[in-house]
Amino acid sequence: MIIDITGIELIPGDNGKNCPGNGKQVDALGLAIECCCDECDYFLCCSETHRDEECKDCLDKNCPNSGQ
Repeated sequence: MIIDITGIELIPGDNGKNCPGNGKQVDALGLAIECCCDECDYFLCCSETHRDEECKDCLDKNCPNSGQ
């Protein structure tokens, strides 16, 4: 699990579609969750150039998509 400094769980991959920190999600109160992408260490995992095969070789134990 990856938690950013604001406490938002980050879910890299799939062009950021599933990530609560993608700037398009709301919290339990219906308030917009701020976009965390600019400061995310996993930003490249959400880019259009990222391939799913790269996750198989990833050794990051915190990443939910890692092959570990």
